[in-house]
Amino acid sequence: MAEFIPLDRFLRLLADESVPVVHRALWALLWESDVRVLDLLALDVSAEPRIRPPAGGDLGGPAAALLGRLAGDRTSGPLFAVGPRALSWAEAVRAAQAGGVAIHAIRTSGRRHRGRR
Repeated sequence: MAEFIPLDRFLRLLADESVPVVHRALWALLWESDVRVLDLLALDVSAEPRIRPPAGGDLGGPAAALLGRLAGDRTSGPLFAVGPRALSWAEAVRAAQAGGVAIHAIRTSGRRHRGRR
């Protein structure tokens, strides 16, 4: 598994329409924010507008577009949903592994890309 993900590789992962949007939206938020995986998985749809990027960052681009697709017209329930239930940690880990990356590497690589350690 890749422990550091270059930006171009990450953007290819996000653009891969064969990967369900729930995973790509999670990856985008992990990359663009300092929020931990389990904290993101626990979010409700109503919390989505309150997600903030790190200081000096921009929660836009891929994350904003994918979150819009993910939430759709839902007003309640888990933000990262698979049908009516929340996406599990194990499912998130497996999807990242299928993409050739470790789930924790997404957040740390995004942080490095933003110039934060």
